[in-house]
Amino acid sequence: MNRKLLYFTIYILAFAFSSQLYGQTISSGELKKLDSLPKLEQVKMLSAWCWKNREKNTDEAIQYGLKAIKIAKAEGYDKELATLYNYVGVLYQHYKYEIQKGISYYDLGLPLSLQVKDSVEIAYVYNNLGDAFYKIGNIPLAFEYAKKSMAIFERLHNAPGIAYSYINMGELSRINEKYNTALDYFRKAIALRQTFNDSTGIASANLEIARTLLLKGQTDSAMYYFRRSLEKHEQIKNKNYMAYSMQGMGDVFLRKAQYDSAYVYFKGALKLCRERKNPTGEIDSQLGMAKVLANTGKEKEGEQILDEALVNARKSKLTPNILKVYRAKGEFYHQLKEFRKSSGNYQNYVATYDSLFSALQYQTLSEIKDRFQMTEQLNRVHQDLKAKQKDQIYAIIIIVLLLVLSLVLVLRHRTVSRLSAELLQSNQSKDKILSIVSHDLVSSFNALLGTSELLMEDLDEGDMAGAKSNGRLIQQTSEETYRFISNLLTWARSQQHTIRLYKEEFDLSGLLTDVKSMFDNQARMKEIQFRVNAGAEVMVNADKNLLQIVLVNLLNNALKFTNPNGTIDLSIEMKEKQVKVSVKDNGVGISPERMAELFKSRTIDSLPGTGNEKGTGLGLFLCKEFVEMHGGEIHVNSAEGKGSEFWFTLPLA
Repeated sequence: MNRKLLYFTIYILAFAFSSQLYGQTISSGELKKLDSLPKLEQVKMLSAWCWKNREKNTDEAIQYGLKAIKIAKAEGYDKELATLYNYVGVLYQHYKYEIQKGISYYDLGLPLSLQVKDSVEIAYVYNNLGDAFYKIGNIPLAFEYAKKSMAIFERLHNAPGIAYSYINMGELSRINEKYNTALDYFRKAIALRQTFNDSTGIASANLEIARTLLLKGQTDSAMYYFRRSLEKHEQIKNKNYMAYSMQGMGDVFLRKAQYDSAYVYFKGALKLCRERKNPTGEIDSQLGMAKVLANTGKEKEGEQILDEALVNARKSKLTPNILKVYRAKGEFYHQLKEFRKSSGNYQNYVATYDSLFSALQYQTLSEIKDRFQMTEQLNRVHQDLKAKQKDQIYAIIIIVLLLVLSLVLVLRHRTVSRLSAELLQSNQSKDKILSIVSHDLVSSFNALLGTSELLMEDLDEGDMAGAKSNGRLIQQTSEETYRFISNLLTWARSQQHTIRLYKEEFDLSGLLTDVKSMFDNQARMKEIQFRVNAGAEVMVNADKNLLQIVLVNLLNNALKFTNPNGTIDLSIEMKEKQVKVSVKDNGVGISPERMAELFKSRTIDSLPGTGNEKGTGLGLFLCKEFVEMHGGEIHVNSAEGKGSEFWFTLPLA
């Protein structure tokens, strides 16, 4: 009853202010009045303002949300704080189109929702995470979170949540070309939303039905639903979805060779997307206009629009957008029989996809590791959730094993198909690699399986100290196995020269901070302190994914060979037209004999770390190759017992 009463209170508060708050700036007088209210009422009021202003005054809505977060954190209102993190995440994802920033707020809200046992909020966070990963192209993670969200909503009989889940599951079914299954999900969502009169949700479901019918080739039926979607979104003045509906109508006219009508709708959609500062919608509209121009003999205009779309895609920093443009340009030039330009754009598409695939692999494993650590902490705090936590641990272990096996298959395929010539020339290197795969990987699997069984026994017996110890061992083994396979796979690709630079302009200081945060937990476990001296932003023009691999390997080595209670200094220094990045530790150091063998591709022996961490010895060779691909240099200075400093240089943007 208390939970229902709380939700009812929040809903009444929101609706009481909705007519005067939606799309309006809050006056200074109202803000002053707010300060006189109790802290909890301030949080609830700001939360309502944040959500109600999300469509027309997004920036102000974010400010209200951040102000409420600051109060809730100071006062310890964990339940309200979890909801606010979710709200702000939605604002960044859906209204500012900063998906990664949205995910960061969902990640802050999820552990709080789990801690206060708010099942509804947990389900909504899972739902939002699934939608976010779908938008950035990580379909496996999107599917996992969509399933988790639906399971919780169905158990709670939460009709609005179930309807959201139907939409997500429909989109995922459609991307796997299961069109009839997708249509069933969308129609179920409409039927359910009609029971609680959700006109906005019904309109969006109509749009998804139209998109699915178009993919099935049923253009007339698709046009019917696109028109219904446009009418309903015009009524609620949702410009983004009006634009999406007009894009769909343009696609239908394009298929019917009614080019004038198609162009009008694409151009109208472009105008709406620019008003809402929606980069993805703007790009989709431009690609539709380019297709029309290619079919009407206006090649130069079409080429200009495609170039503008590519600029917009790069500004959006969303790799799926860049992929769409390269593919569209390839098709455009192929249609014009300019095969050289077509081939060049398809090659760019393949290179970009390869870069995205590597990033998504790392993202997926990082997400699994983060969720595992979160579950381990909650085991210690909430022993009454042991059954649920046990299921989560089993699921995580299964996913880890499946991902590791898939990486092994990828490694095997690439080794056989791309590296066969060089492997035949170097039997010694081949035998060494096979020895590592057969021994260390099997050992890691055995350690994971054995330790997970012990973890289950500890949980059944209520031995939380043993569970904590075994959980940390599983975490450490998983990290070592991932880095081992990642370095081995990347090394194999580099030997066949299949890695290509995909340069973009970005802040190197921000990347260094992001990579450092990946190792914060590991540093805390070894009681090692990071000291960062990065200064203001340093813009470089480089391949962000390859430099991330370099920094990950250097930081991992520093942690590996630094004793507990040690320090690691990370710094960025400007030198004329170059930037110097340094990773310095006060660990065990390197002998002169071993220093002479560093950065060599055929030296793959690796010493255990101060915490008995394992490695392959391939990491430093990869660092050298990737830095030199950028026109930079990498160096080392070390003395036994005094620590080591690795640094590399890059040209400035």
